[in-house]
Parts: sequence; C-alpha cells; structure tokens
Amino acid sequence: MEIQKRQQQQKLSSSGLSYNAAIIVAAGSSLRFGEDKLMALVQDRPLITYSLRTFAAIPSMEEIILVVATGREESFSQLVKEMNLADWNEKIKIVPGGKDRHESVQHGLHALSEGVEWIAIHDGARPLISGSMIELTFQKAHEHGAAALATRVTETLHRVDKKFLADITVDRTDLWSMQTPQVFRKADLIGLPALQENQSPTDEVSALLQRGIKTYLVENREPNIKVTYPEDLKLVTAYLSTFHKP
Repeated sequence: MEIQKRQQQQKLSSSGLSYNAAIIVAAGSSLRFGEDKLMALVQDRPLITYSLRTFAAIPSMEEIILVVATGREESFSQLVKEMNLADWNEKIKIVPGGKDRHESVQHGLHALSEGVEWIAIHDGARPLISGSMIELTFQKAHEHGAAALATRVTETLHRVDKKFLADITVDRTDLWSMQTPQVFRKADLIGLPALQENQSPTDEVSALLQRGIKTYLVENREPNIKVTYPEDLKLVTAYLSTFHKP
C-alpha cells in the first residue's frame, strides 16, 4: 500500500499536477531578542524579507505560507505588499500561528493549496539561507523521501551537572546540528500525532522519527545564522556588509 501511494505521488509530480511550496515560520515571541526580531532592520530592510525574497526566487516554488504571531497578520501583509514581489503578492498567504512552533507549522500545512506535494519548512529568523541550498535540499528530499540542512558538530561537547560543572564528555562523532529548511512530503506531516498530543519535538525531523521516517541530512557549510539574540543580528549585518544578498 505504501509503495503504491509513493508511486502515485511520483506520477502526479511528473505530470505537473503537484508542486513545491514553503512554510516560513515567523510566529515566535522573540523574548530572548527583546523585540520583534522578524521586523528588526538589517541594512534598512526587515529581517523577514531576506528569506521571503530568497524563496520567492526559486523557480520551482509556487506558494509561500508565512506563519506569524496572532494579531500581526495585517502588519506582515502590508510588508509583503511593500516588497513588490510581482505576482508573488497573490502567492504568499499569511496565517496566524499557534501556541508553539509545531502548532504553527500545522496551521501553515492546512493553509497549503491542494496541489502541493513537497514543502520546505524554514525559520524566518534565518535570513542568510541561499537559493542553491534550498534547491539542493529539495533535490535530496526527492531522492530520499525527506531532507534537512545540518552541520557537523565540530566543537568538544560536555554535559554539565546541576552546578554547571563539566560532568560527562559527549562523543561528537555522529552528532549534527540541525538547521532549516527541512523538506518533506505534505502527506507525511499533516496531522502528525506527535504534533497533536502533549509532546513537543524540537523540529519536524524529530517528529517524523517518532513515526519511523528518517530524514537525509544535507551538510551545509554556508552561513545560515539563526537570529536569537541581538548580537546575532550584528553577525548577520557584518556578513551582508561583506557579501551581497538580494
């Protein structure tokens, strides 16, 4: 049954009846940043506009769902209009998020159009993602069923005790640090039990693992900083000052 389902999905994809989309998650509280980091200015542009423009420039991308904090829909809608992304004004849907990141992703999934088969889920707070890495992640997802950007852990890791004293050295040999985008079939994510019960996996890769679905990790050696603290914004600004990004 599962093989027949996959073959049917592949047939739809090759016939042009299914297409790629992205869910950009921008519904966080930004508590550690101190203000709405998605609207923080980077070279006179709101942070969220960088990833939006990059995804909109992907040739195979047909739809973007921007998930924002409840009550902020109008301000983000106005921002999208001001970006002047040609016909993308109609292809970007803005929906309110949920109580946590995974509920926000589910809201985004249910806002997708019928023809979507493959989805990239991306943190809106990662403005430096490149189009080439997005396309590579989609390619690997098609080959392996699911794919996500990640980096090898290179630093020495220690587990600490309750007094913050180094207690156990952790073997880093097979450890990777997860990033986004993470690309999956929509059918594998809709209604994930792990996202509906009182569980909180830290990303969709961990949620799918609970269903026995493994994700191929795409090694990323490009800057893909996630802005969490104000100092992260300084790093992003410094990078953009050196390397141009549209």
